[in-house]
Amino acid sequence: MRLPILLTGALTPWVGAINIEIDYSYDTNGWFNPAERRLALEKAAEFYENLISDTLLRIDPSEFSQASWTVSVRNPQTGGTVSLTNPVVPEDTIIVFAGARELGGNVRGQGGNSGYSAGGFNSWFSRIRARGNPGADVSQPSQATDYAPSFGFVSFDTTTDFNFSLTQNLSGTDFIPVALHELGHVLGIGIADSWDNLISGSVFTGPASNEAAGGNPAVQSGGGHFNQSVSDKPAYGSFGTPHGTSAPVMMRPSLESISGILTVASDLDLAALVDIGWEVTPPINPSYPSLGPTSTEITWPSSSFRDYVIEKTTDLDFASPITYSEDGDGSVISWTDPSPTPGRAFYRIQSTPDGAPSALATPLQMSTAAEKDVYRTIEVEPRWVEGCGCDGH
Repeated sequence: MRLPILLTGALTPWVGAINIEIDYSYDTNGWFNPAERRLALEKAAEFYENLISDTLLRIDPSEFSQASWTVSVRNPQTGGTVSLTNPVVPEDTIIVFAGARELGGNVRGQGGNSGYSAGGFNSWFSRIRARGNPGADVSQPSQATDYAPSFGFVSFDTTTDFNFSLTQNLSGTDFIPVALHELGHVLGIGIADSWDNLISGSVFTGPASNEAAGGNPAVQSGGGHFNQSVSDKPAYGSFGTPHGTSAPVMMRPSLESISGILTVASDLDLAALVDIGWEVTPPINPSYPSLGPTSTEITWPSSSFRDYVIEKTTDLDFASPITYSEDGDGSVISWTDPSPTPGRAFYRIQSTPDGAPSALATPLQMSTAAEKDVYRTIEVEPRWVEGCGCDGH
């Protein structure tokens, strides 16, 4: 009898490296007090946590000589500015303040990052600017190829009749798509320097996005979103929406609903995160429709920005594996062993980034005065995207 056995490497889910910490300190009106609202937002944050494997260094001014910083971030409840003096940001953590207010018109949500004013020396500025990611540690914003935020905010419209279902499209406006969209802005889509640097004219030129869209996708005037004209793309399976479902791109300015299911991040939306510097490593999560004596079929959800290698061997101790390759395209890939082997066989699926990475940013070049590492001050403005709408139901 043939007994195919899968290696545990193909079975172990990826544990994401970042933590999106939702902070309700400024939700003093209690809009997020119902447990279902907090759960929905935290599940949206968890979605990104499980996909992104970057490292973000701890920010603590006490660890640097004469270092200080004041963070400015939008109050999600009032729209005003909140100042935080010398906050500490744990390793691999992004702190996102959540709240709600009347946003006006058809706007359902708003999201963005923080700014800061800081004093200190070069090593301190490198830490708050890049958190250990060289592509974000650049002398000019136009050189950035990476993004390493510390704080952000998300606001939701108090006049919108949201439904907070985690798995299906119900009456009212689906909250999960809006939350995923606004957290996408916090993560840099539409606001990161590395996003801006890939816009040429009216299109976004990131190589992963080009692959996902079959060409450079158009961007909205002002660059805050993909253009509403960008066609539907395969959905990344989540929140009850099957992987590979043809669905609206989530990071367009106006979210569109799909009958019966939630609009979730598409293959293009995740490709954009790759292009602006995030290490997006979706778990493979294979299934095995056939493990018989004459046929082995393995299926798994793919992403267009990942390549896949299937390794097969009949002996874990001695035999070199036979390898097969598959290109991801955002669909569920179905692979059948072209040469079934009598007896026992072992399989493993691995994924790697598709293609070569874009050129790294130019190493930080300081002025003559800065090379002496003198004490100085810098200031960075916060950014957010206006006009995130939804068609509702």
